[in-house]
Amino acid sequence: MKSRIQVCFYSSEVSERDRFVQWATGSDVIHCGIMIDYEDMSIVLCSDKFFNARFINSKAFHERYLTPKYIVDLGEKDISVQQLVNYIDCSYRGDFRSIAFWWFGGRYLFPTLIPKTCTLLTTQLLRICGYKIKDFVSPHQLLKEFKDATNYPIRSSGSGQNNNSSHDC
Repeated sequence: MKSRIQVCFYSSEVSERDRFVQWATGSDVIHCGIMIDYEDMSIVLCSDKFFNARFINSKAFHERYLTPKYIVDLGEKDISVQQLVNYIDCSYRGDFRSIAFWWFGGRYLFPTLIPKTCTLLTTQLLRICGYKIKDFVSPHQLLKEFKDATNYPIRSSGSGQNNNSSHDC
């Protein structure tokens, strides 16, 4: 079915870990996820170290957890949401220690050893949707890739008021 595909990038300064990630990457973006609008629903990818990755209602996610800072609109594609759900059904949990190890040395010593991150999962789901994109580990790298491409509209979301998912359908 035809679905609108968007990638949301999030910023937060709630915890010391978030501030550390922002300092280490030189970017205010700390998290990303694919958002899919289909029929009368909007879902967003939720992935963290405590729970397996899953799709949840984007309005609820944006009200309770994080509001997107940037939204990249990738247009409409004919996709199977069930196929994406089946792909992330397997255990997919990122671990901050493995990401920190990779960022500060592992990427130079072991370039093929890529940790599980929200960005890696997002790029894999985008490939399932039919987009040609390489694997990225950090959200700021993926955002830079979209900024360098001229065919993707990027808009600042601010407090989420101009986000489609923040309004009742």
